[in-house]
Amino acid sequence: MELNIKNTHKRIKKRDLILDSAVLMFSQHGYHNTKLEQITKALDLTDKSIYYYFSSKGDLFLEAVISIQSKLDILIASINNMDVTHLEKIKTYTNKAMSINGLTLLMQLPKSLSEFVKYDVIKSNEANQYKIWTSWFINGQVDGSMIHGNADEYRNFLFGSLFYLHQRYAIRDNETYAQIQPFIEKMIDRMYSTNFQRFQ
Repeated sequence: MELNIKNTHKRIKKRDLILDSAVLMFSQHGYHNTKLEQITKALDLTDKSIYYYFSSKGDLFLEAVISIQSKLDILIASINNMDVTHLEKIKTYTNKAMSINGLTLLMQLPKSLSEFVKYDVIKSNEANQYKIWTSWFINGQVDGSMIHGNADEYRNFLFGSLFYLHQRYAIRDNETYAQIQPFIEKMIDRMYSTNFQRFQ
């Protein structure tokens, strides 16, 4: 049996549009306060059409989170290939990652969805990304660009701050992250840069 490439492409596109709408609505209203009709209204679809692509609202939410994690994986891989200090890698990450819609959903994973198989996939992805982020702080201490200290604590503090700022500026006020990136870079220098501390 031949695969209908045209129909398959249309289905993938529609699925991606539903995911994009879901990321936006879940980010604005949270998982529990988002209704499927909010997600489909902007796309001129019926609520039932979601069930062709996703088995439930929970499945849709988890797929939305996985799509965000996939974008972060691509970004992380590109940054790892950069020939710069690890301090610069962290600055580049903050600049690029903060433009990804729905980033705050990574911190809003409902435990009520823990029975889903994809919940474990998300947690595994999260653990792998944490290892890479932590390695940037560790290697930054090795290459001399970053002060010595607990890499896990540094990572948690910085990325916790970034999630808050993403929610505050990119979601609630519809402001671009580019406006506060200089402030973020200065904050990173003050907290972690050996160059900044050397000149104090």
